[in-house]
Amino acid sequence: MLPWFDQIFLQLSARIEQRKLHHAMLFQGPAGLGKSQFVMGLAQRLLCSEPQTNMACGVCQSCRLNASGTHPDLHQVESDKQIGVDAIRESIKKLVGSAHMSGAKVLIIHHADTMTESSANALLKTLEEPTDSTFLLLTTSRPERILPTIKSRCEKHTLPMPDLATCIKWVENQYKGEIDPNFARLFSARPLALLEELQQEQKFTFAVFKQGLMDLKTGSKNAAQLGTEWQEFADKVIKWSQYWLREQATLSSNKASVDLLFRINKQASIVANQMSNPGINRALQLVTLLNGIAQVNKVNSF
Repeated sequence: MLPWFDQIFLQLSARIEQRKLHHAMLFQGPAGLGKSQFVMGLAQRLLCSEPQTNMACGVCQSCRLNASGTHPDLHQVESDKQIGVDAIRESIKKLVGSAHMSGAKVLIIHHADTMTESSANALLKTLEEPTDSTFLLLTTSRPERILPTIKSRCEKHTLPMPDLATCIKWVENQYKGEIDPNFARLFSARPLALLEELQQEQKFTFAVFKQGLMDLKTGSKNAAQLGTEWQEFADKVIKWSQYWLREQATLSSNKASVDLLFRINKQASIVANQMSNPGINRALQLVTLLNGIAQVNKVNSF
């Protein structure tokens, strides 16, 4: 289990032991926090036939089947885009009847906010009247997009987020390269997102990005030059710019600066959406964003 989840996992595991766990639970937190790992761990605990000190034993038949991804009583639904009604109906059918292993049955719905209205409505009856020993575990990073009728039938939990030191320590155990603390700070509540970003870094690194912002500040380079140089990495530049802008807003005590930073961050979101349009001039879009960032120099220092 990810260390920042230890306490809440032990609390829920104790409730499983006491047979007091709610049958439908919604776990929310930012993308990259580890929600999927958490609910998988909880599902393994629910299905384990010989739990040890509130943890799955890891050696019983259920645990071995879970480790191989073939447990007949664990079902998962997720989609890169939308979870349709057919996927929900098919999963519900698998929950009918007795468990294959004579224990619990678990349905995990990842990114529950991507359910269509029809699929969410198809889930309602199961949420209201689940079959015996059935547990539904839903995750989301956008709870505002989930229908109120779904949320009202679930026990809701906001998963704890790690501090910066915990984040860096965990990533250091997974990643062999150097970790820039300033870069890590942008992901302090989302260790898995930080690890993924570090693993994807190649010739365009965060250090290159930061140096570019410094060049912009000192006048060594202008927005047009950087926009042209960085157009190949436009998506990453936009994402890192948004992280940087939010960080600067939290550090600043100057209202004018904070207002400006939020306006530029809003512009960055607009630019990000435009990047998906075919034939878009990526360099020009970056110039627009970088010109906005250059304005920060007038009211705020890096």
